[in-house]
Amino acid sequence: MLLIELKQKNYKFMRYDLYTMQFKGCSHCNACKKIIDRHGCVLQDDAIKILDAITNEDVIAIASPIYCWSFSGCMSAFLDRMYCLFKNEIGGNSLLTDKKMVGIFTSAGDAFSGMQYCDAALKEICLWGNANYLGTVGATKCTTPENLKLQKNMQNEIIELITKF
Repeated sequence: MLLIELKQKNYKFMRYDLYTMQFKGCSHCNACKKIIDRHGCVLQDDAIKILDAITNEDVIAIASPIYCWSFSGCMSAFLDRMYCLFKNEIGGNSLLTDKKMVGIFTSAGDAFSGMQYCDAALKEICLWGNANYLGTVGATKCTTPENLKLQKNMQNEIIELITKF
């Protein structure tokens, strides 16, 4: 739904499907903390192109199904990799400073199936990274793409969220 709305409004965007990419979670080596002006992650895998893109874009959408009351495993591993974007503790600016961030989640259960934890995590990432949290849109009782298409309220929420870009 988001991609359709963005296309209709002539926004340029990149979509990355983490499930098709080869990458690891953060190794916590802290090599990235020695570099202030770019992410500096030394792991050379598919996550690097997303980290590069994030540093060059104005709006970042984090989209994930909710599994076991949290982000998907792939998304969780990628969010750990975003650690390299936080330069605050070494005297630099966060590479997320002034960027806009939104969350888009689907859940087979209700709104209390973990979506609130993912929403809280995004708020913390934005707080720590000096980014602007624009909000979260979620679809509940959504087990298939067909279920998602039936979520008319989600489409309206996405349109409202896009106006904040």
